[in-house]
Amino acid sequence: MCTSATPPISNFESVGFNSRQFLMDSHLLPEEKLAILQASDLRRKWHSLDDHRVCVLCDRTITGRQIEVVRDPGGTYSVHCPTPGCPSVSSDWFYQGNASSASRPVTHGTREASIWSG
Repeated sequence: MCTSATPPISNFESVGFNSRQFLMDSHLLPEEKLAILQASDLRRKWHSLDDHRVCVLCDRTITGRQIEVVRDPGGTYSVHCPTPGCPSVSSDWFYQGNASSASRPVTHGTREASIWSG
């Protein structure tokens, strides 16, 4: 979660979430939404709103554009899976495919080590 130092953004729609009242933004600027995603997901990098993640709770592939951004009355932002009824947050979203491929280049070839050769 992150707290905005700027004045509250207008165009929020009131929604209930876990018996608390929150404001869901309907008109964040793309760069604002990207900054919120980057601040709220400390485990993975968001380079653009077109980046893909897989939600491990609902098994849906989502993009940053689809993720719901919610602001509580105190000004704290949180992000949620866009799938209706899915309670996941950024810690439940992983890189599509092999997670290690996002940080390391793929090598095409095999290297075998033998403990028997001398």
